Amino acid sequence: MHANLSIAGANPAKGQMRGWHALLWFAGFFGFMFAVNGIFLWTAITTFPGEDVEKSYLVGLDYNHELVRRAQQAEAGWTAEIGLAGKAPDLTLRIRLASKDGQPLPSTAALAELRHPADRNLDRTLDLTPGARGEYLAAMPDVAAGRWDVHLSADIDPSSDGMELKAQRAVIVP
Repeated sequence: MHANLSIAGANPAKGQMRGWHALLWFAGFFGFMFAVNGIFLWTAITTFPGEDVEKSYLVGLDYNHELVRRAQQAEAGWTAEIGLAGKAPDLTLRIRLASKDGQPLPSTAALAELRHPADRNLDRTLDLTPGARGEYLAAMPDVAAGRWDVHLSADIDPSSDGMELKAQRAVIVP
Protein backbone atom coordinates (compact mmCIF):
# COMPACT_ATOMS: atom_id res chain seq x y z
CA MET A 1 0.00 0.00 0.00
CA HIS A 2 1.32 3.35 -1.07
CA ALA A 3 0.56 6.74 0.44
CA ASN A 4 0.70 9.88 -1.61
CA LEU A 5 1.91 12.98 0.19
CA SER A 6 1.30 16.24 -1.52
CA ILE A 7 2.94 19.57 -0.67
CA ALA A 8 0.35 21.48 -2.61
CA GLY A 9 -2.17 21.66 0.30
CA ALA A 10 0.45 22.28 3.05
CA ASN A 11 -0.07 26.07 3.27
CA PRO A 12 -2.96 26.79 5.63
CA ALA A 13 -5.62 29.20 4.52
CA LYS A 14 -6.00 32.66 6.00
CA GLY A 15 -7.37 32.54 9.61
CA GLN A 16 -6.11 29.07 10.30
CA MET A 17 -4.13 28.38 13.52
CA ARG A 18 -0.37 28.23 13.06
CA GLY A 19 2.44 27.34 15.46
CA TRP A 20 3.35 30.94 16.33
CA HIS A 21 -0.34 31.64 17.08
CA ALA A 22 -0.26 28.87 19.69
CA LEU A 23 2.97 30.30 21.10
CA LEU A 24 1.41 33.79 21.43
CA TRP A 25 -1.70 32.38 23.12
CA PHE A 26 0.47 30.34 25.50
CA ALA A 27 2.74 33.30 26.36
CA GLY A 28 -0.23 35.66 26.70
CA PHE A 29 -2.13 33.35 29.03
CA PHE A 30 0.80 32.70 31.35
CA GLY A 31 1.94 36.33 31.18
CA PHE A 32 -1.53 37.41 32.32
CA MET A 33 -1.46 34.83 35.14
CA PHE A 34 1.97 35.99 36.33
CA ALA A 35 0.85 39.63 36.27
CA VAL A 36 -2.33 38.98 38.27
CA ASN A 37 -0.52 36.77 40.78
CA GLY A 38 2.21 39.40 41.11
CA ILE A 39 -0.40 42.07 41.90
CA PHE A 40 -2.05 39.79 44.48
CA LEU A 41 1.31 38.97 46.07
CA TRP A 42 2.39 42.62 46.23
CA THR A 43 -0.95 43.64 47.77
CA ALA A 44 -0.82 40.86 50.37
CA ILE A 45 2.73 41.66 51.46
CA THR A 46 2.28 45.42 51.67
CA THR A 47 -1.05 45.37 53.52
CA PHE A 48 -0.32 42.70 56.14
CA PRO A 49 3.23 41.90 57.23
CA GLY A 50 2.17 38.66 58.91
CA GLU A 51 3.59 39.41 62.35
CA ASP A 52 1.75 40.59 65.43
CA VAL A 53 4.94 41.48 67.29
CA GLU A 54 8.30 42.79 66.19
CA LYS A 55 11.04 40.15 66.04
CA SER A 56 8.64 37.25 66.55
CA TYR A 57 11.46 34.71 66.26
CA LEU A 58 13.28 36.20 69.26
CA VAL A 59 10.02 36.39 71.22
CA GLY A 60 9.50 32.69 70.49
CA LEU A 61 12.98 31.85 71.77
CA ASP A 62 12.18 33.72 75.00
CA TYR A 63 8.82 31.97 75.47
CA ASN A 64 9.93 29.77 78.41
CA HIS A 65 11.06 32.89 80.27
CA GLU A 66 7.66 34.45 79.51
CA LEU A 67 5.88 31.42 81.00
CA VAL A 68 7.94 31.74 84.19
CA ARG A 69 7.14 35.47 84.37
CA ARG A 70 3.40 34.76 83.97
CA ALA A 71 3.52 32.14 86.72
CA GLN A 72 5.29 34.58 89.06
CA GLN A 73 2.72 37.29 88.28
CA ALA A 74 -0.16 34.89 88.97
CA GLU A 75 1.46 33.68 92.21
CA ALA A 76 2.02 37.24 93.42
CA GLY A 77 -1.59 38.10 92.55
CA TRP A 78 -0.73 41.33 90.75
CA THR A 79 -3.55 42.76 88.66
CA ALA A 80 -4.04 45.70 86.35
CA GLU A 81 -7.35 47.46 85.82
CA ILE A 82 -7.42 49.16 82.43
CA GLY A 83 -10.21 51.47 81.33
CA LEU A 84 -11.20 54.77 79.75
CA ALA A 85 -12.51 57.89 81.44
CA GLY A 86 -14.02 61.05 79.99
CA LYS A 87 -15.34 61.76 76.54
CA ALA A 88 -13.61 62.55 73.26
CA PRO A 89 -11.54 64.67 72.74
CA ASP A 90 -10.63 64.67 76.47
CA LEU A 91 -10.42 60.90 76.71
CA THR A 92 -8.04 59.49 79.33
CA LEU A 93 -6.67 55.98 79.71
CA ARG A 94 -6.68 54.92 83.37
CA ILE A 95 -4.56 52.04 84.62
CA ARG A 96 -4.57 50.89 88.23
CA LEU A 97 -2.00 48.39 89.47
CA ALA A 98 -3.00 46.39 92.54
CA SER A 99 -1.51 43.68 94.71
CA LYS A 100 -3.26 40.46 95.75
CA ASP A 101 -5.04 42.22 98.64
CA GLY A 102 -6.16 45.16 96.46
CA GLN A 103 -3.55 47.61 97.70
CA PRO A 104 -1.90 49.98 95.18
CA LEU A 105 1.16 48.43 93.61
CA PRO A 106 4.12 50.78 93.19
CA SER A 107 6.16 50.49 90.03
CA THR A 108 9.39 52.10 88.97
CA ALA A 109 8.40 52.21 85.30
CA ALA A 110 5.23 51.60 83.32
CA LEU A 111 4.75 51.46 79.57
CA ALA A 112 1.48 51.25 77.64
CA GLU A 113 1.03 50.56 73.96
CA LEU A 114 -2.20 51.29 72.15
CA ARG A 115 -2.58 48.83 69.27
CA HIS A 116 -5.14 48.89 66.50
CA PRO A 117 -6.31 45.35 65.70
CA ALA A 118 -6.31 45.87 61.92
CA ASP A 119 -3.65 48.48 61.11
CA ARG A 120 -0.20 48.44 62.73
CA ASN A 121 0.49 51.89 61.32
CA LEU A 122 -1.97 53.33 63.85
CA ASP A 123 -0.21 51.75 66.87
CA ARG A 124 1.35 54.14 69.36
CA THR A 125 3.11 54.24 72.70
CA LEU A 126 1.32 56.22 75.39
CA ASP A 127 3.02 58.50 77.90
CA LEU A 128 1.85 57.33 81.32
CA THR A 129 1.92 59.79 84.21
CA PRO A 130 1.70 58.43 87.77
CA GLY A 131 -1.42 59.39 89.68
CA ALA A 132 -2.75 58.66 93.14
CA ARG A 133 -3.31 55.15 94.58
CA GLY A 134 -1.17 53.25 92.05
CA GLU A 135 -2.92 54.79 89.05
CA TYR A 136 -1.34 55.75 85.77
CA LEU A 137 -3.01 58.15 83.35
CA ALA A 138 -2.49 58.86 79.66
CA ALA A 139 -4.26 61.44 77.52
CA MET A 140 -5.73 60.11 74.27
CA PRO A 141 -6.99 63.20 72.40
CA ASP A 142 -6.54 62.07 68.80
CA VAL A 143 -7.43 58.37 68.90
CA ALA A 144 -9.91 57.21 66.28
CA ALA A 145 -13.16 55.64 67.42
CA GLY A 146 -13.34 51.86 67.52
CA ARG A 147 -11.75 48.89 69.23
CA TRP A 148 -8.17 49.20 70.49
CA ASP A 149 -5.93 46.83 72.45
CA VAL A 150 -3.97 48.24 75.40
CA HIS A 151 -0.75 46.35 76.23
CA LEU A 152 0.73 47.27 79.60
CA SER A 153 4.19 46.48 80.99
CA ALA A 154 5.29 47.55 84.46
CA ASP A 155 8.52 47.14 86.40
CA ILE A 156 7.47 46.24 89.93
CA ASP A 157 10.79 45.01 91.32
CA PRO A 158 13.69 47.39 90.58
CA SER A 159 16.26 44.77 91.63
CA SER A 160 15.25 42.38 88.83
CA ASP A 161 15.72 42.82 85.13
CA GLY A 162 12.76 43.60 82.87
CA MET A 163 9.06 44.20 83.28
CA GLU A 164 7.46 41.80 85.75
CA LEU A 165 3.80 42.74 85.31
CA LYS A 166 2.17 42.52 81.91
CA ALA A 167 -1.49 42.89 81.07
CA GLN A 168 -3.66 43.61 78.07
CA ARG A 169 -7.25 44.59 77.51
CA ALA A 170 -9.44 45.63 74.64
CA VAL A 171 -11.08 49.04 75.01
CA ILE A 172 -13.75 50.67 72.88
CA VAL A 173 -13.14 54.32 72.03
CA PRO A 174 -16.49 56.05 71.43
